[in-house]
Amino acid sequence: MKQWVELLRFIGAKVYEKINDVAGSDKAKEVVGEGEFGDNTVYIDKLAEDTVIDLVCKSNMACSILTEEKGWVEVKGKYPIVIVDPIDGSLNAKRGIPYYALSIGLAFDNTTDSITCGYVINLSNKDEFWAVKGEGTCFNGKRILNKRQENLGVIAVEGLKKEINHDVLIKIFKSFYRVRQSGSTALDLCYTATQSYDAFLHLDKARIVDYAAGKIIVEEAGGGLFRWMTDGDFKVDINIDKTIPFIAVPYKGAINSILEKLE
Repeated sequence: MKQWVELLRFIGAKVYEKINDVAGSDKAKEVVGEGEFGDNTVYIDKLAEDTVIDLVCKSNMACSILTEEKGWVEVKGKYPIVIVDPIDGSLNAKRGIPYYALSIGLAFDNTTDSITCGYVINLSNKDEFWAVKGEGTCFNGKRILNKRQENLGVIAVEGLKKEINHDVLIKIFKSFYRVRQSGSTALDLCYTATQSYDAFLHLDKARIVDYAAGKIIVEEAGGGLFRWMTDGDFKVDINIDKTIPFIAVPYKGAINSILEKLE
C-alpha cells in the first residue's frame, strides 16, 4: 500500500501544478461536456481528471477507475477500484473560492467496507490527508491522534437546499453554535478527521466519488461514518448512483451526542 500512497501524493502534486493558475478564471468555467453523474463537465474538472487517469495508466498499477466525469475506466484488471473526484468543490474552484480538492479512494471489493486507502489534497493550500486501513490517518505527514472532546459547537454540512425538510434545518441551527457549508464534502470529512469540525452532516443523498477517500480518513483517525440519524455504520455498494445521507464524527462516541441534539 505504501506504493499506492506515494503514487497518490505524486498525482496530487501534479494536479495542483496543472490547475493552480486556472482556478477562478473564465477558462475554468468553460463547459466541455457532461459527466457520468449527470453534471456539466467544465474545463478545470476535465484537466484534473485527465491528469489523474494519465498518471494512473502510466504507473502500470493493476486497477480500474471510477471517476466523476468519465465513469468507469478499465486500466488493467478490476481491483482496486480507484475512485476519483478530480475537483470536489468545483463550483468553488470555478469562482476562485479557496476550498476545493482532489479526492481518491481505493476499494478492493464492490462496497464501501472495502475502501482500504484514501488520499485528499486541498488544491487551494496543499493540505494533504491520507489514510491506510489499520495504519491510521496522516495530515501533512503527521499522524492524527483524536481525543474525545465534549464541545460539539462547530459543524460542517452539505445539502442546505430549499428542498430539505425545514424542521430538520431549524433543529440543526438551534442545536449547534456554528453551522458551515463550505462546498467540498471531501474536505469537510478531512477537517472533521482533524477535529477542526466537531461533526459533518451530509443532509441529502451522497455520491461515492465525494466521500470514498474521506470515509477512511475519518475512520482511521478514530471516527466514523453513520447512516443518517442512526448509530449504524454507513455501508453502500460502489456505483454511480446517489446513496443515503450520513453523519461523520471525529471519534465514534460523538455520534450519540449528535443524535441527542437532533432527535
